[in-house]
Formats: sequence, structure tokens, C-alpha cells
Amino acid sequence: MKPVVFFDMDGTLLNMGESAFEKEYLQRMLFFFERKFPGKGNDVMKAMGYAAEKMKHNDGLQSNEVLFWQAFEKASGQTREAFEPQFLQYYTTDYAHIGDDYVPDADMKALVHLLDEKGYQLVVATNPLVPQIANQQRVRWAGVDDVNWLEITSFEHYSSCKPNAQFYQEICQRLQLNPTDCIMIGNSITDDGTAQEIGMDFYLLLGENPGNDAATYTGKKGSRGALLELVKGLPVRTC
Repeated sequence: MKPVVFFDMDGTLLNMGESAFEKEYLQRMLFFFERKFPGKGNDVMKAMGYAAEKMKHNDGLQSNEVLFWQAFEKASGQTREAFEPQFLQYYTTDYAHIGDDYVPDADMKALVHLLDEKGYQLVVATNPLVPQIANQQRVRWAGVDDVNWLEITSFEHYSSCKPNAQFYQEICQRLQLNPTDCIMIGNSITDDGTAQEIGMDFYLLLGENPGNDAATYTGKKGSRGALLELVKGLPVRTC
């Protein structure tokens, strides 16, 4: 195992089911903004969807956060100054309760804590499409918010998105890491496997619904339970 371990969020740290999570996430957001702006909830959602797509194709000249607000203002006619307080309030209220009934995956929770205890440096490398406050909530749902994370990626600090390998390069540059000292753990070859393009190692996490290319992937791969057993056998790092 490399000394620095990157974790994907959806389907990896969190095993909520991406489609179910996205549905509830968007539904709660619509209800929230309809309360704030009666009759305009759908317009707000369309503008946010437009802004999200712009972030996914960021050319790297500005942060995803800046690009998001530029695109949102263009699509909605709202100013960032007027809208941002409500936007952030959503993530501390309605959004924060999406994971209330979620039971963290026991194997994933155990292996993350064990890596932390053994002195490995840990990074949450989730797609940086939302603010830090949102991803901190998700780390809490996963039951690993007490871990000493080196970084939890978010739209404030990054100017690229998965599957662009530049995203992983940005993390390494920001944290002054050598990519060859890092391994990315994730459930998607398409989104997470591109970390290999900059010299990182990759472990494909096999879940209940592995991708169509999982069977033919010949690199490191296994279930959460198998990964936990691997971590149990790792030495304690002393530096």
C-alpha cells in the first residue's frame, strides 16, 4: 500500500446508491428553494444544473466555485451575493439530513480508521462540484469524520473534475505529494482509474453493482472486506 491513500466518495466511502442519493438530493433542493423563492424553484434548479455542467468541463483557468457562480448568474439572473447565503443554508439544513438513516459500511469505516491509526495519510478525492460544507456532511454520514483527513476536495479549491486526470494532479500539487506515493481507491475505472495517468496506483473497489468493465480489469481490485483484510496486514508507518 502506498503511504498516501485517496478515497472516492460515492460507491466507496458512501455506499448509499448513487441514483437514490441524487434523487433525494435534488428533490430536497427543489423543495428548499421553492420555499425560499415561491414559484421559482424549478428555474433555480435549471440554473444550478447548467452551472454544474459548466464545472464538469472547466478549462482550468479558474476554480470550479468561480465558474459555478458565473454560470449560475448567467442562467438565473440572480447575483451570487444575493443567492449564496441561501445556497449554503441548504447544505447545513435540508441536505444535512439526507444521511440521517444511513448506516455506515462497517468494513469501509474500519479500514479507514485502521489506515489512520497506522499512520497513512488520507485524502477524500470526491468530484469537486459542491462546497466544502457539503462534503464534510457526507464524510460524517460515512462515519469517518473523526479521521485526520489531509484533504476533502470541494469546488472552492479545484479547477477540474473527474474523469480528467488533471484533478488528481491538482490534489498532488496542492498537497505537495508525489503521485507515485499515492493510491486511489474507487469503484469506477472511468472516473477513479484515470489517477493512473499521472503515476498513481489504483485499487478498483467491487461493490454490489460493479461496472461492466470490472470483470476484465486486471489491476488491483476487490471487495470492501478484501480491502479491510489487506489493510489489517499493513505495517505501521513511522514517518
